[in-house]
Amino acid sequence: MLRLHTSPLRWVPLLAALTLLATACLGGSEGGGAAGEGEGGGTVTVMAAFVDDEGALFEESIAPFEEETGIDVVYEGSPDFDTTITTRVQGQNAPDVAIFPQPGLLLDIAEQTDAPPIGDYMDVAALEESLIPGFLDATTTDEGAFGVPMRMAVKSVLWYPVPEFEEAGYAIPETEADLRALEEQIRADGGTPWCLGMESGDATGWPGTDWIEEYMLRLHGPDVYDQWVNHEIPFDAPEVKQAWEKFGELWQTEGNVVGGTQGMLSIAFGDSPAPMFEEEPGCFLHRQGNFITGFFPDEVQEDLPANVGAAYFPSGIEGGFDGNPVLAGGDLALLINDTEPARKFMEFLGSAEYGGSWAKAGGWLSPHRGFDESLYPDDVTRQLYAIGAEADVLRFDASDLMPGAVGTGSFWTGIVDWVSGERNVDEVLKTIEKSWPASG
Repeated sequence: MLRLHTSPLRWVPLLAALTLLATACLGGSEGGGAAGEGEGGGTVTVMAAFVDDEGALFEESIAPFEEETGIDVVYEGSPDFDTTITTRVQGQNAPDVAIFPQPGLLLDIAEQTDAPPIGDYMDVAALEESLIPGFLDATTTDEGAFGVPMRMAVKSVLWYPVPEFEEAGYAIPETEADLRALEEQIRADGGTPWCLGMESGDATGWPGTDWIEEYMLRLHGPDVYDQWVNHEIPFDAPEVKQAWEKFGELWQTEGNVVGGTQGMLSIAFGDSPAPMFEEEPGCFLHRQGNFITGFFPDEVQEDLPANVGAAYFPSGIEGGFDGNPVLAGGDLALLINDTEPARKFMEFLGSAEYGGSWAKAGGWLSPHRGFDESLYPDDVTRQLYAIGAEADVLRFDASDLMPGAVGTGSFWTGIVDWVSGERNVDEVLKTIEKSWPASG
């Protein structure tokens, strides 16, 4: 039985909105163990959530491994990955390797199978030295780390419209004080600083939780952040309230957000950055992960560097954490059936050289600091990679690491109740604390 340091995760379903439907299929394979052993040949069955275009890019990215080793990688992509992998494991029909966007689900599956920790087949110290600090922490238990990171998603990104931003004479903020000063300058010029939308159907509120997570990291650092995620401090602790109040300073300032509180609650998160790209920008700042580029207008996507800039969402809060943390996500591979071909495949996925073809195509960032950034298709993508690569420490989205009743439940609804004015911050934090499962 694994002794977990983290609570089970229920990954926010909206990243699935970025993947398309359909997939390459497993063919006639029954899954389970790989067919071959030794230096040449063999088979590895792999399952992930990469489908359609992403599925094709993933298969292209592993073609060099097949050519070099003679090992056949049989890939199955599922748009309903969470359910599919759970069902396959319960039916004793697991793939050799599964790739998870959710650290908690990965640990759940590791606990249900004979999955070995990374240290049984890879040099963990060398891997950790190569990775951005913090990536292995999300799937580390008393028995070791289990997930091999193979893709990074960066959330601590400040977006801005390049031509209009520069024409107005605005400068990229480097500290929290700089950011507040920039907001004041934009308002004084008759503009609105922020585009911010939290509507997302049944998941409405999740963009607000990201803001709380950003401020938990920037105010208190990774150690307190981890204590919060693991419920070693209560959800209504003073440190948590401070993060909520810091976010409140932003959205409660008159004229700071497009549409005010009503706009925050009614504008869909994917539509919210659109005013940046109007002839007269409706806003000049947006905070969201690298995936938001897929929601930008087509004409903006056609030439990202000419239209939009990406910068690190500033840390440097007075009295806060002395460093540059990054809020992130990513995909991590788990070795379920321990065979020699599968081990070789895991080593390939975990290398700093993996992903060159996917990087060139776009939509993929390496979790390794030593990746060749010249392979990225444009300067915006290179800047997104640099935000992660230059981080002092990386932490996964907290709401995705918390028990589902909180992370995808009371945390989401609590943000909405607070912004709408239905409840104050103390009432919301107490309600979320009460919702934490007794065993969590």
